[in-house]
Amino acid sequence: MSDPHTLSPGDQSTLVIREREKKKRTSASKVRTGCLTCKSRHKKCDETRPACTMCTRAGRVCQGYTAPPDKRTREVRDARTAKTNGGALNIVHVGQQQAQCVGLVHVVDGSQVGLSRMERDYLYSFRSYTAGQCAGYHFDPFWQVLVHQVSESCPEVRHAAIGIGALHRRFANPDSNRNDIFPLRQSTKAIACLRTAMMKDNQSDPSVTEKILVACVVLVTFALFQGDVDAVRCHLQAGTKLLWEWRKKNFRNPVASVLLHTFIQLHIHWASATRLQDYIGGFPYLQELIHDNLVDISAYTDELSKATLLVSVQSWALMLSDPVSLDPMTTNLSKGFTWDTPANKVHRFNMQVEECTVLHRKAASPTKLRAFMVLQIQIEMMQIVLASTKFSGCETEWDSLLPHFQAIVDTAEVLLSSFDQLSDPLFSAKEGFLGALMFCGLKCRDWTVRQKVLAICRKYHRREGMFSTTEAALLLQRMYDVESAGIPPGEKIPESARIPNMYIAEFPNHSKFQTKSHIKYCDRNGNWYSEWLSP
Repeated sequence: MSDPHTLSPGDQSTLVIREREKKKRTSASKVRTGCLTCKSRHKKCDETRPACTMCTRAGRVCQGYTAPPDKRTREVRDARTAKTNGGALNIVHVGQQQAQCVGLVHVVDGSQVGLSRMERDYLYSFRSYTAGQCAGYHFDPFWQVLVHQVSESCPEVRHAAIGIGALHRRFANPDSNRNDIFPLRQSTKAIACLRTAMMKDNQSDPSVTEKILVACVVLVTFALFQGDVDAVRCHLQAGTKLLWEWRKKNFRNPVASVLLHTFIQLHIHWASATRLQDYIGGFPYLQELIHDNLVDISAYTDELSKATLLVSVQSWALMLSDPVSLDPMTTNLSKGFTWDTPANKVHRFNMQVEECTVLHRKAASPTKLRAFMVLQIQIEMMQIVLASTKFSGCETEWDSLLPHFQAIVDTAEVLLSSFDQLSDPLFSAKEGFLGALMFCGLKCRDWTVRQKVLAICRKYHRREGMFSTTEAALLLQRMYDVESAGIPPGEKIPESARIPNMYIAEFPNHSKFQTKSHIKYCDRNGNWYSEWLSP
């Protein structure tokens, strides 16, 4: 290198510039789109969605993403205009009281950019209230964790969630001015986005299939609340087959266990709502999936939750093993079971019931006690179904099950009146106690039990998927009016006056604009009647 003192002034200035260029650090724009967990730990995030690989490998809970808004969107341009105009235009997300008080423009996260004001409102409502209601009486990692993470990046899940939030708001305020077409439009948007994603994304990528399965669960739930039976069957059949295929290579994925349990819970509710009719010769993969779900539950560390869920799933595994013989609404000729032996299944079920009962006697948590009371109702219903397999078809045979009917109604009364300190799931997506309560009202001939069931349905405004207390009150009242014609109050209904079958008719319901309920029933001679009743 040349001596600086022997160089000319021009060469010396060039040398100084070169030395400065060597010392200058290469700078790069700071990435701000990582997950919240990696940001708090000051780690580089690989931004895998719905949960990043860094958190998954370390066994941490990935708290999801909060992406900055796209500066090219209309909302951000309006926000910039409002700021320069002294706050003439204010776009405030619902629930952000601080921003509202000072008149600031506030956009919460990137997933809400591009949504209308009403869509942002119902998305916030879903995340804050509806998802917790859908979880039912247990903590549910799907509704309380996974669906929120996936909705950040998947518009199909986001729009379906907005639709469920709108249905929940309409259910909570039945007398308000309803925008009936808004939830349906969100469902249409969700299906359109799902089709686009399935055509564009790489279907061999397990994460893509995972998002499709999450979208399928949310769409099935929307259809259950909406009453669209055709959509429920379509999404549930396609989703179950896809889950069965996806789990073969991804059974070690922590999300696989969550999705499996969620699908099994949907099947349990749908089997109850359709009286097992959809499971006669259908869903060939269901028995294998139920077995895998029982294995996953057996690995739970919480003994109380494990015992409760094992009994619940095992009871439905018993019924789904032979839908023909275990349909309580039809005449049974004791055909026996077609899968496994009845002695083994009933023995396992009774053993799990005894173990669960012993564990819950020592429980002090109100949440656990309430969940166990719901399970007690399901156990009583299971005992009724098992006993009914020996009936010959006479309606008076149900009189022998009066203690079980009374136990279900009394437990339901205590359940609804004893846990005021807990959040009450009024809008649940899971099987609870409404199905069993309606069955008691339909099959029990005791006047006191009937009046208690009717009083509960009229007093409490609740929904569990396809079951609604409003529709149950209409159905039961009409049945009692027909059967009790000319019979003094307090007396049992004679065999000749009994209605053997009565239900709210299933029909393709793509809009649910009809506020009336379609009820069908038949008399002892096999004559069918159809009526439309208003609440």
